[in-house]
Amino acid sequence: MLILEEIEAGAQCTHKNTRLRYTVVDVDVDGDEILLEAATEGHEPLTVASALFASEFVLGERYAGPRRTRGRGRGRRAGRPAVSPNGPRAKGRVKKMVRDRGFGFIRGEDGKEVFFHRSGMNGGDYDAVEEGDTVEYVVQEGPRGARAEHVRSLAGEPEAQSAPQSA
Repeated sequence: MLILEEIEAGAQCTHKNTRLRYTVVDVDVDGDEILLEAATEGHEPLTVASALFASEFVLGERYAGPRRTRGRGRGRRAGRPAVSPNGPRAKGRVKKMVRDRGFGFIRGEDGKEVFFHRSGMNGGDYDAVEEGDTVEYVVQEGPRGARAEHVRSLAGEPEAQSAPQSA
């Protein structure tokens, strides 16, 4: 933990969790607050309570302490090949999109509904897909149940067009 008397204007510091770097602009006379300027362009100046600063920041240009990880064992790491799909391929229609949270739901041709996350799609495909679009995906079991991975839109492909209905 930092000793507040050591903190002075111009000092470099790093937030432990986000790894964002800041410069101390001013230390409140009473020592209650510290004004920080972000080293990353586009970030607003930050006023932090001194007690919070002491527990959440480290002085110095870089912080090499423990890194928090979410979802251990998930995701792709450098040097590892991408995981290939290993579940059954399926087709369905996008039932619902929750764009602000980055996920949606697909109703498969079998009538089952499955969750998908934007990370299960290629690049800008998530922004292009709309509710009602036909998609192809791989069903994979995760810790919270079935999940659609490797989702790709079939919009514009001949088999995705509705076939005329016969009487």
